Amino acid sequence: MVLLIENKSDFWLGDILAEYDVKIVFDFHDINVDHVKLVTPKLVRDILRNKKLCIDCIKETLSTFSRNEIIVKLLRFVLRDKAYDDLTGVPLVPVLNDSHAAFGDKKYYLTNHSERKLFPKYGPSVFVDDIMDQDIIEIFLREDFQKANNIGLLDLNDFNKILKYELPKQPSLDWNPKSSSIPNRCWLNAIWDYILDSDCNLDLFKKYPLLPIDKPLNPKIVSEQLVSLNSSNPLIRYPLNFNHEPMVLVLEKLGVRFTDFRKAEPLKPYIYDWNLQNVLRIIGILQKFKDIPMEKFLNPLDSKDRESFRRFVIDNWSNWSELGHVEKVKNEFYDIIRLLPIWPTHSRDKTYMSPKNGYLLPLGLVFYSPLKTDSNYFDIESENEWLILNKLDVPVISFNSYITNVFYHINSVDPSDPDYMRFICSLLSLPLDMIPESLERFNFIPNENYTKLMKAKELYDPCEELFREVFVGSNQFLPPELRKGWILNGLIKLGLNRATDSKSFIRVAEEIENLSKMPTPPENLRERAKIVVRHFYYYATELNLSSEAWEKLSKIKFVPSKPVNPPFLETAYSKIPELYDFDSLCLPKYRNICWTQCPIYDDDVLPDSNICRLFPEMNEIETPIVTNHLYAIIRNIVRADLSGWKDAKMSELLRTVIFQIYKHLNEAPKQELKSYLKIKLKADPKIFLNGEDPFDPYNWVSGNQLILNIDDDIDSGNRAVCGYLAICKRLLHICEAQEMKSPCMNIRVPDEYSQRDKIAKSFARFGDEKPNLVTNKNPQQNYERNGMQKFHDIFFNVHGEIIGSNRYVLAASANYFERMFTAGTMESNPWKPVYVNIDDIKPESFRIMLKWLYGRKLEDALSEIKMSQATDEISFYLEIYIDLLNACEKYDLQELKRLIEHKIVKSDLIRAQNVLEVKKWAEKYNAMQLFSYCKDYKKENLALLVRHRCADLLDVDEDELSELLDVDENELSEALDDYEDEIDNLESSEEDIWDCKIDTEFEEYSSW
Repeated sequence: MVLLIENKSDFWLGDILAEYDVKIVFDFHDINVDHVKLVTPKLVRDILRNKKLCIDCIKETLSTFSRNEIIVKLLRFVLRDKAYDDLTGVPLVPVLNDSHAAFGDKKYYLTNHSERKLFPKYGPSVFVDDIMDQDIIEIFLREDFQKANNIGLLDLNDFNKILKYELPKQPSLDWNPKSSSIPNRCWLNAIWDYILDSDCNLDLFKKYPLLPIDKPLNPKIVSEQLVSLNSSNPLIRYPLNFNHEPMVLVLEKLGVRFTDFRKAEPLKPYIYDWNLQNVLRIIGILQKFKDIPMEKFLNPLDSKDRESFRRFVIDNWSNWSELGHVEKVKNEFYDIIRLLPIWPTHSRDKTYMSPKNGYLLPLGLVFYSPLKTDSNYFDIESENEWLILNKLDVPVISFNSYITNVFYHINSVDPSDPDYMRFICSLLSLPLDMIPESLERFNFIPNENYTKLMKAKELYDPCEELFREVFVGSNQFLPPELRKGWILNGLIKLGLNRATDSKSFIRVAEEIENLSKMPTPPENLRERAKIVVRHFYYYATELNLSSEAWEKLSKIKFVPSKPVNPPFLETAYSKIPELYDFDSLCLPKYRNICWTQCPIYDDDVLPDSNICRLFPEMNEIETPIVTNHLYAIIRNIVRADLSGWKDAKMSELLRTVIFQIYKHLNEAPKQELKSYLKIKLKADPKIFLNGEDPFDPYNWVSGNQLILNIDDDIDSGNRAVCGYLAICKRLLHICEAQEMKSPCMNIRVPDEYSQRDKIAKSFARFGDEKPNLVTNKNPQQNYERNGMQKFHDIFFNVHGEIIGSNRYVLAASANYFERMFTAGTMESNPWKPVYVNIDDIKPESFRIMLKWLYGRKLEDALSEIKMSQATDEISFYLEIYIDLLNACEKYDLQELKRLIEHKIVKSDLIRAQNVLEVKKWAEKYNAMQLFSYCKDYKKENLALLVRHRCADLLDVDEDELSELLDVDENELSEALDDYEDEIDNLESSEEDIWDCKIDTEFEEYSSW
């Protein structure tokens, strides 16, 4: 075939086409026109189509051109007619490997430099070389050209397709990141740069091992790999914190793969960041991927690994809790942790359980098993760990159930067991409202020697001085581990004796009592007891005992006593120093009224006044005690006729003691005394010593044998109360003693100053009178007056005793004397002294009357009269008062009369033996108030007066007298009236004599 190249510029084609068995001519003159074909783009395409491009041997006109330049010149020529769809099979594609690629054999890619570097193996055969002229490049970039010839830019799909020629599609691939061949670290990074810049779905590349796994920390694993993208088996990044290395080893044992590869959002489903939630998530994913139970999945982990895992969860919980607001996420991770058997339990081989299979102890309590058996209680190290498990819905065993279970086997507990001590410390460190008060009843607290379990209230804190003194040498102190912080507060709630309060002090007192009951009490027990008692006295206010507490304390025998001295010792209640309770003890001041019934306080523990004010009963003594003491004296001393009490001095002491008893009983509460004596008197009524000698049986009488307010015995069954016994009137009444009663009568009391007023007024009136001067030839009498007598002008001869006075004063003092001295008689002569004889008034009484007239008080005038020792007081004063009544009636001194009546009644001078006589004198001298009083006295005490005054007169014995007293009141009154008549007959002669003297007392004054 002859081909004509018509255009000189295309002559270069001749060298190329000549290689394909054709003849090339350049001018029509050279050939026959009929056999020549013109060289066109189509003709060249057809010649080259499906043939190898033969340009390597061209040397002539094209020898100066490179291979690619020749291909470009060919492309420009064959594309001259723009028949882009007629290039199939034409080997003119300029690829990178210098081969002659034919259009249509495969897809060819227009790439940049960076894309070409990604595919060093396969890329040169499909990547179009970029060494082309601009006009050719523009044609290659035409859409119709690319579509017609399967040429285009490199997109993701094409990238994914050709990547397999560089990297095989398999789950993993061993690699050396530092290798010079692909794959290596640099190439992998470039691949990922391209992928991530494309913002594509990474699922396109999930079959390629594009993710590098770093060399594990486990030295047994030495190779490094690339793995495919698998969200069902993701990778996790290494932690930045070196402290997490133990957890890395744990995850490696579980098959978790680690990487340091780049962070990118699209990679998150395949590479997890290091944090708790991602660690848990990757474990959950891996466990599901392997499709085995979690227990089996964690089998490769030993105890140390599980501890590391647990610690990792606890340490990172607070950071993870920030996701708490995402409920779904939180529940997802909770579910994973609930399956993890990484939580140790209280067991001998330290079994690990998952939260869903175990139990929590109440917060704050540590585990203790008295029988040392295994359990499914989690072994918690901290409150934070407890709270985490609680968040995971681990059941919390009931506090009461747990404590009950431990205390059910409390007898199996060794007090020295350290585990038990830790349990006790945790129990007692709980908030006070969580510690049940019922624990007070249990012996569960070890003592200081760890030899015994005791109740809290039985133990004492040795820091308290009182406890140290009392419990020294005992096993009742608190062990050192329990003497601090919240533990002490818990023990105090359960009754621990830490400080001395009312309860602990009572227990201290009880300890003293218990020690005293030992076969061999401590030698210093008495000193310990004194310390306790003195502590009570000093801190009584701070102890603030309630009434119940005091009642209990007062019955505890911890107070030292002392024995009484002879002669009391022989009959004493306590003959040796012993310990007694407050209720039993009496103060030394009560010794005389209680020594046979009560012990006496030791001198070192006497309560002071402050204590007695706080506890008044300590300063009191009960009525039954004193009553029994009286009976004990009567029985054991008097009737036993104890010789030690019979000498005069001891007998006087005994009488004094008995009187003190009577005096105390007389002041005792009436109802209490009456009810108790009522019982005692039935058995032995003779309790009153009515005489001097206590050893004379006659002197011991019953209450109903005694009569108050009489001076002499009526008979043996009706006896006057002796002087010292009479002041115990209340006691005698309770014991049915009779009494001469004084009637209730209001006697008008004269004004003490009325006499002075009278004198003053009279003196004033006399001073206003003008004197009537009369010359007297004989102003003096033969009688010579010396001293003060020269000032007297009237003289009274009272039973031979001369008593001088002054008429002026007497006239001012009494109306009677004023009339006498102003009547114009001899007595009214002012120049002559007057002499008056008085035989019916005694000198003492007359002096008292004159002193009262002068303005002295009656009491003062009476006090100047000396009473003889042989005269009794009643008779002495009554005789003077009756004599004064006579004078009052005689000289019309009504004020003095009323004053004397008042004195007689209020001085209790009216007695059974004189009432009838006083009544007679009162009637005689017109002392009507006194007369009425005597009548009432007679009426009030009619039966006793008859018994007292009529027995001898009627000459009857006691039985007859009793029959007489059984008659009615009128008959008794008649009997007493008869007695009065007899008295009248006996005294009638004296009355006649006195009546005659009343009117003639001044007749013989001149005979002096």
